Amino acid sequence: MSDREKKLALLVGAAVLLWGANVGWGEYQTALQRNENEQISAAQELSDAKTAALRGRRAQSKLRKWSKQSLPTDHDFATSLYQDWLRGQLTKAGLSVKSLTVTTPQSRSDSYQEFAFTVSATGKLAQLTDFLYEFYQSKHLHRISQTTLTPTDDGDSLTITLTVDALALPGADREEQLAEGTVETLKQPLAEYKEAIGERNVFAKYQRERSAAAAPPRPPGDDEATKATFSGIHYGEDGWLMLVRMKESGKLYYFREGDEISIGRFRGTVEELDGDRRRAVVSTGRRRVQLFFGRTLAEAIPVRGRRG
Repeated sequence: MSDREKKLALLVGAAVLLWGANVGWGEYQTALQRNENEQISAAQELSDAKTAALRGRRAQSKLRKWSKQSLPTDHDFATSLYQDWLRGQLTKAGLSVKSLTVTTPQSRSDSYQEFAFTVSATGKLAQLTDFLYEFYQSKHLHRISQTTLTPTDDGDSLTITLTVDALALPGADREEQLAEGTVETLKQPLAEYKEAIGERNVFAKYQRERSAAAAPPRPPGDDEATKATFSGIHYGEDGWLMLVRMKESGKLYYFREGDEISIGRFRGTVEELDGDRRRAVVSTGRRRVQLFFGRTLAEAIPVRGRRG
């Protein structure tokens, strides 16, 4: 073989080697990318599995909690015992029970038993407040799905119709006994709810005359604003309603947006009531201040930023 042929053979061999190396490198890169994608996919699947497991544990925790609140698994005992409990709570609150009947549930399932009761009673709003307070603190797995309140002709009492739904879960360990105790404590004591709701005529038009503009004159040197506490905020037919309680007398004043406040050295107009944040914004003329639930009027702080 001549020198020229040898050189040509070497060049061809080098080209083959380079081509093979290039193919090998490409295959290596492809394999590497495939492995990285598989790792990412495996990591995502692992994350999804952990999330599913966490959701499963939370669901099991809820089921265990609900099982403790469940009505008895025996249908007849559940119906009878809960009906007696419901009647007892209504009577304890001072309501006059006209009828308490078992009705057909709106839904059926193999996973639970549903019970439905219709209540017809009469009484005052304060008595209904007593009943609802105990109802929502009790441990039973129940709810009030429908309520109708009709005032009597003299407006002194109410005709009350309630639809109550309750559940029994197969995981409950009680066949012939109701759950006992309370499931949670409501945020405010009963007296707070009764003052805010129970003593009001919810069917009467709101009267501005109850505002603090008519508050008695304060003694010289004594700022009544330090004794006036923002004690409640509730939503009604006419929007948000702010409650201010005087510390010594316990007297309540009610304000809506647009009302004037004049208590001690605190004077202004209610611009905004925010029930979600439990906050009120008041314009004092020179500036805008905000009041927060549980604070006195004297503890109002300036609103930062521009209006709107």
